[in-house]
Amino acid sequence: MKRRIYINFICLLMPSVLVLSVTLSFLFHNAAKEQERTLIQGHARLLSDMLNSGIIGGLQFSDYVSYSENVPRMTVISPDGTVLLDSRASADYMENHMDRPELIEAFDTGTGESLRRSDTFGVDMYYYAILLQDGNVLRISGLIDGITRVFAVVLPAIITVTLLILFIANFVGRRLTERIIAPLETIDFDSEAMPVYDELTPYALKIQQQKRDLDAQITTLSERADTIETINKHMNEGLVLTDADGIILTANASARELFGNDVESNNILHIYRNEEFQQGVKKCLAGESVEMQLDRSERVYSIHMSPVITSGTTRGAVILFHDATARHRAERQRREFSANVSHELKTPLTTISALSEMISNGIAKEDDIISFASRITEQAGRLLVLIEDIIRLSEFDEGKSAMENTVFDLWELAETVIGALRDSAGNIEIKLIGERFNISANHRMIDELLHNLIDNAIKYNSEDGCVTVELELVNRLMCKISVSDNGIGIPLEHQPHVFERFYRVDRSRSKKTGGTGLGLSIVKHITEFHNGWVELNSSENIGTTVSCYLKL
Repeated sequence: MKRRIYINFICLLMPSVLVLSVTLSFLFHNAAKEQERTLIQGHARLLSDMLNSGIIGGLQFSDYVSYSENVPRMTVISPDGTVLLDSRASADYMENHMDRPELIEAFDTGTGESLRRSDTFGVDMYYYAILLQDGNVLRISGLIDGITRVFAVVLPAIITVTLLILFIANFVGRRLTERIIAPLETIDFDSEAMPVYDELTPYALKIQQQKRDLDAQITTLSERADTIETINKHMNEGLVLTDADGIILTANASARELFGNDVESNNILHIYRNEEFQQGVKKCLAGESVEMQLDRSERVYSIHMSPVITSGTTRGAVILFHDATARHRAERQRREFSANVSHELKTPLTTISALSEMISNGIAKEDDIISFASRITEQAGRLLVLIEDIIRLSEFDEGKSAMENTVFDLWELAETVIGALRDSAGNIEIKLIGERFNISANHRMIDELLHNLIDNAIKYNSEDGCVTVELELVNRLMCKISVSDNGIGIPLEHQPHVFERFYRVDRSRSKKTGGTGLGLSIVKHITEFHNGWVELNSSENIGTTVSCYLKL
């Protein structure tokens, strides 16, 4: 803007200077011409007066006049046009002047004048004629400078003045431009102060309002961008955006963990070459929504592909990878749990049903009825235990177990559980060692935890084995409950599965001892319910130690 103002200023000034120079030249030329005319006319009147008064005359005329170029030329012409006398040339050799307009006018009116190019000297001449008393005409002529000559004379001065004016104009133009622009350059749209130029006030107010609106929009967009970035960064699902050719535009952290960190700008078809996945991507880029499930890296992913369509054209695709491994495992466990529950419930129910039917139909002998009733009671008890365990696990799964903590003596509770199980232990020794302290926990759950651990240690021990229950405080932050036996132990390949529901290493021994395969699973749930964890240490034919860590 500053440059444009400066250039416009100079472009306006230069023609003005040139027009002024030309105008002055013409005025100077006209003034010079008028001055020359006046001078010639003065000479003519003076000389005519002298001739008419007889002061000079005849031969004295040539003595009076001068042949200097600075003195006007003087000529006397008779009424017939013959040149009688001339101050610059011999009259004998001059042509008849009767056709000269100034002479014709002088003979008619007494005076005459004309401006024309002289045939004798080849320059512009001014002629002034006066009729004398003797009937002749006195003509005075002088050189009139042409405009070209005037320009030639004044051109150096014009150029000098023009350059001087341009230099001054350049300096003044720059200063004026800077002064004009300065208020515009120093406008602070964040300030409530109005600009120097009143004409700019409406624009300043409008710009200030637009700036406030723009700042608000930028803040909103920035907050939204930060929110979207935070969501993408922390979302568990993998999110991939591609263009119409399948080139990955962006991928969040979960997607980069799945496919690698350098996925942007690569074609998604080249990153994951699973045939089913590639077919799904091609269908999506063709404008079709696709859902599928795929296994990758020992995990199951639910994939949702949605095309981005604008004006009927597919511009890209949004691909969402949801880790459905836990859901699939839970579904598999649910099916296995249902199958196991059905199987475990079927066995005692079949026994009870068969024995009851034999008794009710009178097939059983009198001596067998007592035995059958005893077996029915045994199977019913086993059924009740199984149902209670299933109910307890269901409560854990559904989160219905309330954290009803009470402060109690853990040592005292362990002694109570050991006392209740001594009769079933037979020759197996049960020892309680460690520290005596109080804990804040769910009394009923800890009772069940101790009961399951000690009962398992008894069932899977040797006939003259030993069960050791140890209570310990760890850094005064954790409570450690360990139950050890020197029984049959657990083979290494079975150890990762012993906390699964209905998992039993020796099914024949479980049936013999009445185990349901849910004891250790319940122990694990109770421990995790108290924000803890379980550790297993077992060697085949040496023994097993199960340690539960509970946060105090």
